Amino acid sequence: MNITLLAKKGGVGKSTVSLLLFEAFRQAGKTVIVHDWDAQGTSTKALELIDGDKPKFSGKPDIVIYDTPPSLDHNATATAVRSADIALIVATPAPADIWEAEEAVRFVQGRNGKAAVRVVFNKVRKGTVLGRLVDESAKQVSVPALPVTLSARECYQHAVAQGWKALDSAAREEVLQFAVALLSLT
Repeated sequence: MNITLLAKKGGVGKSTVSLLLFEAFRQAGKTVIVHDWDAQGTSTKALELIDGDKPKFSGKPDIVIYDTPPSLDHNATATAVRSADIALIVATPAPADIWEAEEAVRFVQGRNGKAAVRVVFNKVRKGTVLGRLVDESAKQVSVPALPVTLSARECYQHAVAQGWKALDSAAREEVLQFAVALLSLT
């Protein structure tokens, strides 16, 4: 299964979400690799810290995650979208991110009519105005949002350098529910 994470703009957390999925699928016993096509190389740097000198997986993985550049004009984004079984548009609940999410949806639909396209809301602060409006905001996008949102948690930032062990039990549960929601699309 190929999962492409994309967004028109940066700062929504594509790399962090990629790494959280990587760790969740590994915890579930899946073989998974991340293709980091973002110029910052955040996923690559994080995986080097998390895995260190462990031997790299060889063979055909169960899951390939594509972390794309924050651009719909980049060839890497288009290539990853064409390969996707699932295309995840990563957005925060901020209005500007939701507006950009619809453009990303059209981008995916124009290049891969077979991919399951979903919006995932990241950095959600429950109890705030934007957090309470996630369901209403999701109606502004022409594809369904995943039923699981990812909260704004400091431990997710730590997971970029420390992997699964940086997550508290509530974060682990949230990330596993997120991974299960994705697997239910296939």
